Amino acid sequence: MSSATAGETSPRSFIEALASGRLPWELFAAFPEPGPRETAAGDELLAQFGPFIDAWVDGDELDRTRVWPDGLLKELRDRGYFQLTAPAELGGRGLSPYNLVRVVVRAARRSMGVGQMLCVQNGIAASALLPAVPAGPLRDFLRAEIAAGSVSGFGDTDPAGQNNTLAGTTATLTDDGSAYLLRGEKLFIANAGIADLLGVSATVTEPDGPRAGVFFLTTDTPGFEVVAPNDFIGLGGLSASFRLTDARVPRERAILGDGAARLPRAIALRGLYGRAALAASGSLAVIRNCLEYCAEFLARRRIDGRGLAEYDKVQRIVAGILAAEFAVESAVRWTMVDPGPEDRAFELYVTKNLATVLAWRASDRAVALLGGEGIETAQSKRRRGATAHPVERYHRDARVLRTVGNVDYVNDLRAGQLVLARYQGPGEKGADGGISLPDLTGADLSAANRRHLAAAAGVFQHLHRACRRLTDRRGAPAGPGERQEAVILVGELATELFGICAVLGRAARSGDAAAQDLADVYATAAGFRVADLTRRLAAEQEPDAPDYARISRAWLTAKESL
Repeated sequence: MSSATAGETSPRSFIEALASGRLPWELFAAFPEPGPRETAAGDELLAQFGPFIDAWVDGDELDRTRVWPDGLLKELRDRGYFQLTAPAELGGRGLSPYNLVRVVVRAARRSMGVGQMLCVQNGIAASALLPAVPAGPLRDFLRAEIAAGSVSGFGDTDPAGQNNTLAGTTATLTDDGSAYLLRGEKLFIANAGIADLLGVSATVTEPDGPRAGVFFLTTDTPGFEVVAPNDFIGLGGLSASFRLTDARVPRERAILGDGAARLPRAIALRGLYGRAALAASGSLAVIRNCLEYCAEFLARRRIDGRGLAEYDKVQRIVAGILAAEFAVESAVRWTMVDPGPEDRAFELYVTKNLATVLAWRASDRAVALLGGEGIETAQSKRRRGATAHPVERYHRDARVLRTVGNVDYVNDLRAGQLVLARYQGPGEKGADGGISLPDLTGADLSAANRRHLAAAAGVFQHLHRACRRLTDRRGAPAGPGERQEAVILVGELATELFGICAVLGRAARSGDAAAQDLADVYATAAGFRVADLTRRLAAEQEPDAPDYARISRAWLTAKESL
């Protein structure tokens, strides 16, 4: 499926392809699909879970009260829904990451808060991190907690935010060396108000410098205190802040990193699955609910006797939302039906922005299509006897999703830094005249999609050359004192290229005409975004860009003088 010049090898991963300037079509042409056994396991569980969640959860009521329904947590525990990804020997169901997303989507379509709570429990906390914990006392401790059905979470965000290199919470070794004393606060921690067990990021000060660590403690530990629930626009009942005042954690319940990152690498890699699952499942729930609401609205709405669905612009809105669903589902399959986080780490990272921005656009278009019914609350619709679709609630949830797991522009910045870091090693800045295009003639795609694929291959080369110029000029990815916009644009371009490759790969693998059409719609819109990003990236490398820093500093100085 590819043609390489002499001495050139095919990229083994997406980020390697970005750094080489060569679209890795041979990777995406072998697009992964869940096997029959995995699909059947998910179908069987969903057949049980769907009626359960419908009976127990009223999303509008939870949104109003911000309190979990009485008995819900016990029922979730008793039915094994807190152990969806845990291995069978611990009483779990052993669900794959892909099937976890399917279950969470079903819950989030009723209530985003309940869906995200289940995703944190099964995708980010104890059972998800267990594979990263070596044999020993900590692994035994976590296995016992998982087997008991403990509710768990992970506390990382400090009051100063989560973008500092090291956590502000500290861990001090006791004089006898048997335990660490944790001190600090954590904000916006999912499941903190209901958890039995929490992982906590903290910084250990050692003679040779600070060191990152993760510490596991039960919430009945002296010195642990839930301070207050955190109310967001949506996601009621999910998060809380907590305080640690010399909370004692046995030394064997700690995992220490190398000090170069906020979290130890093994923990961070496992966390990528949960982070992507949170974003993708919530986004799919928003998009699918928007489609349901739009279908009901279009079936009854007419203008001067003509069905609203017959209008060109409405058709474009509907097709765009359907293409967004196809793209997010494609990203989920690429990242969740895969060999492991090492092979898909970059795609897992950028799936957060890819999915949540698409969900936000979809909800925004749905609100526009429905007009007054789009911004009207479900309670108001009930009062006048209308179908009570809570479109405005899911629009709020869609915006929250863009903030959970860090704000979108910081995610783009870090994605750009990950790409540019590939240009820092020896040999990465060599001549690029030998970059070859992959052989696209055999791609099982429609004519339109082959054109999209060829265009994307050209953007890979363009981005490669732009990254070379950036690193030649800067010597390193942009830090806080430098202009960061170019790095952010690199991250956005890389995310768009991943989305295009994923939808085209899935369309080629499926052989389905509807998939080809959806891929065409998505890639057409993405192509316009790529063209805009490419122009903006070129402009950022010009010396006469506007002086944003001067404007910002002058305004802040004036504010301080008032």
